[in-house]
Amino acid sequence: MSRLLKEKMVERYQARFRGVTDVAVVSTQGVGVQRMTALRGALRAKGLRAMVVHNRIGRRALAGAGLEGLKDLLRGPSTLIWGGESIVDIAKALAAEQKTAAAMKIRGGIAAGQVLSDKDMETLSKMPGREELIGRVAALAMSPASRVAAQVRAPGGRIVSQVREYEKKTAAAEAAQAAAAPGPAGAAEAGPAAPEAPPEAAAPAAPPGDVPAAAPPAAEA
Repeated sequence: MSRLLKEKMVERYQARFRGVTDVAVVSTQGVGVQRMTALRGALRAKGLRAMVVHNRIGRRALAGAGLEGLKDLLRGPSTLIWGGESIVDIAKALAAEQKTAAAMKIRGGIAAGQVLSDKDMETLSKMPGREELIGRVAALAMSPASRVAAQVRAPGGRIVSQVREYEKKTAAAEAAQAAAAPGPAGAAEAGPAAPEAPPEAAAPAAPPGDVPAAAPPAAEA
């Protein structure tokens, strides 16, 4: 391979991995062409990409892209896997594909500058993904809020009931005061009216024979 071609390949690798922080390295030795094609398709469907690299050129290119931690994992036929939301997505996808491609071996990877072993990748494959973690965090965040809301509503209910009870007592007191209050201004305050005396009975008329005689005329002087 000419030096110019090697330089072009280095530039190509560096351009491809510029800005990438999470990468896994797998050995595809013993994986048939058809199975490798199917593997690429399955990974692509999950938002991941795969690229077979020349180890020596790959080491130079990855060092220039900030992924020099992968240099010790590039031995023998090597394929780099990257993409997805995080290294967890890559580990999960590789673990799933390894069930149908036993010849594929996960060597390790790198995440945000931290080199990961094959055991680390296995552990990551059993962790919840980013979306699941977000769901869990949201549930945990909402749970205390729900309890706080319930506690806030409970005293509020008690306060409302106390206010309503006070309103009832106030209304009853006002009604009692209105009943005991005097009438309109100008009306004389008086107790209960005394019963009216019965009309005096007229003297009975004298019988006809008992009418007194008229007095005799006075004697003339």
